[in-house]
Amino acid sequence: MDLAAGTLVELTSEYQAVELGIYAFYPRRKHVPAKVRAWLDFLGERVGDAGRFS
Repeated sequence: MDLAAGTLVELTSEYQAVELGIYAFYPRRKHVPAKVRAWLDFLGERVGDAGRFS
């Protein structure tokens, strides 16, 4: 919206961001601690479809 209005100017139109992975390493257990599960869920929400943790 601001780009169309001219109040915001794009400086790096030819720049493409590099995709970086986010990896979470934790011991496999039958019951994952609640803190770890909450963090993995948070990351999954922020990363989107790629954020699948088991």
